[in-house]
Amino acid sequence: MKKLVAVLGSSRAQSASKKVAMEIIRGAKENGYEVVIYETFQMELKGCIGCGSCRRNGTDCIIHDGMQDYYSELHHCDALLITSPNYYSQISGQMITFMNRHYCMTNQDRSSRLQPGIQLIGVFAQGAPENYEKYQANYDWYLSLFTAKGMELAGKIVVGGDSDLKENGAIMKKAYSIGKNLK
Repeated sequence: MKKLVAVLGSSRAQSASKKVAMEIIRGAKENGYEVVIYETFQMELKGCIGCGSCRRNGTDCIIHDGMQDYYSELHHCDALLITSPNYYSQISGQMITFMNRHYCMTNQDRSSRLQPGIQLIGVFAQGAPENYEKYQANYDWYLSLFTAKGMELAGKIVVGGDSDLKENGAIMKKAYSIGKNLK
């Protein structure tokens, strides 16, 4: 069975990014995917300490916190869904910390430790209007740090403060379609 690992980056139970993520998950489940969900606000999540042990030894991070189970799932997944609210024009601090902890997924020779072709989906929620361009470069930068490790972008959704999140709204249809069409 194929596996989708979902990392939800909002601390709010009814956040816009979580609502959209759950629709992607619904589509993925109907597509035959097993889904494992991590909510960063419930994980003990420490920052990278820059020790370099991971690269020197070709191992996952040596910090024992909420990332250990996630790393195990990441090495065996077919798709990764990451979400974040926009805080002060950028990805939330907690999701930046999460992203930094992927340093260990690169070998000393700069090759990826991940299986190639993991499908990547990003969902970002902002108070600004849906089509507001100012933050797009930040979202693309964030996703590029994952695609640089061999992941393939399967979808990106930006939810604005003006977005229609009704069940049959355009964003929810797009979200479901992304999950339903994962390889």
